Amino acid sequence: MPATLGLLLSPHDARARRPPDERVGVVLVERTLFDPPRAAAAKRWAPQLRRAFPSARLVPYAWHLVSHGPEERMRERTTRTLSGPPHLFGGLQRSPQTEQAWEVTRLCAEAMEADAIVLRTPPSVTPGALGRGRIRAFVEARRAEGLGVIWEPEGLWEPLDAAALAKQCGATLLWPAFTGGRAIHEDGREGLVPAGAWLRVDGAGAKRGIHGGHVDELLDHLDLEPDATIVFAGPRARGNLGQLAEALAI
Repeated sequence: MPATLGLLLSPHDARARRPPDERVGVVLVERTLFDPPRAAAAKRWAPQLRRAFPSARLVPYAWHLVSHGPEERMRERTTRTLSGPPHLFGGLQRSPQTEQAWEVTRLCAEAMEADAIVLRTPPSVTPGALGRGRIRAFVEARRAEGLGVIWEPEGLWEPLDAAALAKQCGATLLWPAFTGGRAIHEDGREGLVPAGAWLRVDGAGAKRGIHGGHVDELLDHLDLEPDATIVFAGPRARGNLGQLAEALAI
């Protein structure tokens, strides 16, 4: 199976018109992290995304009211919300408020005909027992609903530790391929870490681009994991994806 090239579509780029791009195999829809559209709007929007990316799976993010608590101050960056005490939302906690927020995401995923969602956990969801338990419970609950989980942790998680938990849960890990523009390698292994994860490529420098060295690192990784998924994010995402696609003759 060949590599899958993907895009993380930011809220600012969510409705931009673009010519069809057959090279893109997966689109992560970040708008739903901040302001998920209502089901009817999502049903209208999804065909537009499919016309732009006819070969791609659409994978929405879980709403921040599921994953992020009030300390992350995400509500200040959004327009849609739910009523209820702020401390009862987020953190993957079991509460009627968080369950209601999840239902909004579920309906959005259903409208997009998605088979998975992206879960971005903030630094407050730590590698301790509570955080691990909540991640496991969330993944298991989504599996029971027929949805896979792409887990994107932020904060104190180490790549190999996060990869081990994702494997135990049956989730797919999304992890940065580069930090500060430099590749992340595991001792004794040539490919990028962690093995088996989807790799997120944000670009580097003021222009957020990638250069030949980055492309070579990704190609070396694909020699080891030819069916890997590489997701490009940031303002230069499509151009950066194009560089790797050209190197792969896609």
